[in-house]
Amino acid sequence: MKYYRAKLKTYRKIIGIALLLTTSLASNAQQSHPEYAAVKLVIDHFFESINTGNGELLASLEVEGAQILNIREDSAGEYEFAERSWFGAENFSSDNQLTERYWDEELLISDVLAVFWAPYDFHIDGEFSHCGIDVLNLIKIDDEWKIGHAMWTIRRPDCEASPLGPLN
Repeated sequence: MKYYRAKLKTYRKIIGIALLLTTSLASNAQQSHPEYAAVKLVIDHFFESINTGNGELLASLEVEGAQILNIREDSAGEYEFAERSWFGAENFSSDNQLTERYWDEELLISDVLAVFWAPYDFHIDGEFSHCGIDVLNLIKIDDEWKIGHAMWTIRRPDCEASPLGPLN
């Protein structure tokens, strides 16, 4: 696992604004894209695998060599980046009930490439753990959509309440 530390306040703002502008212009047209249902199914299976602890399903969604990058902000406003290989079926397990929910997703699709972006909240055994932004990059290979890269931020303080309401 590789770790990086950097101050990204300015970059975060620039990237956030650019991403929001880009995705807001294209999001309505994307639901009519002929590949929308197939891409959305992979994304739904990704979250299902986390919420059910199904490591085999999670492993089946990846391109061989897929990567994960998670980004944590510390109390000083600095970011720690952790990079690792994709989850394998044998190393994805939890004795806890994990629940990850997303909303206000943006999905951009072009030929054989798709990008999913959404705010999320994460709960462990029914208790709130953290929030952040999920980003999944998907690629279509041999007529099948797979995740090539997953990236998410992890925030514990200053999480806004989910528009989905409390976890039931």
